Amino acid sequence: MERVEEYLEAIYDIQQEKRKAVRTNDLAGKLGIKPSSVTEMLSKLSDSGYIEYQPYYGAVLTEKGLSIAKRIKKFHKIFESFFTDFLGVDYDTAHKLSCELEHHVTEDVAEKICMLIASSECNVCKDCDRSFYILKNAPDGKFEIIAVPKSMEQIGFEVGKVIEKSGEIIFLDEEGYNIEREILSKIVVRVVDLEDKTQKH
Repeated sequence: MERVEEYLEAIYDIQQEKRKAVRTNDLAGKLGIKPSSVTEMLSKLSDSGYIEYQPYYGAVLTEKGLSIAKRIKKFHKIFESFFTDFLGVDYDTAHKLSCELEHHVTEDVAEKICMLIASSECNVCKDCDRSFYILKNAPDGKFEIIAVPKSMEQIGFEVGKVIEKSGEIIFLDEEGYNIEREILSKIVVRVVDLEDKTQKH
């Protein structure tokens, strides 16, 4: 399936760039393989319903193929942002790692990565859930703790607890804490909606 996804992603990129059916030679050049191998794979992709393909005309993604290509592109952006912005890895290394991982991740894992890199300026992808924040970057308001360092559990900061941020002070069970920014950057929270507030307060 990984090879199929690589082809669909490459077709998507070329379609986005040239706005027309993807020719065999264009795809062979992008993937660095022989045109004959591309032709054989395009026939298989067509038989599987991922593309519409006509020899000498080219290939275009079907809705089925487009959905997979967009998912892979989204996963790539998520990992690339995680490696560069969150871990400080150089772009070339981040890109190479993301190309590998994008084919071996689930929506659930991608969502958890999004939670880790979420911030008020987060723009990883259009599907990013803006209700998740790194506590350091979160606006004032009430949040549920999603992830927290073990050391913070000693003072009651545990997964599932509802806290309130007001300026530099974090309130838990009506007690205010002034937490170091380094620690705040390791706490992941989500916005508490009105229903949650009613249930937990």
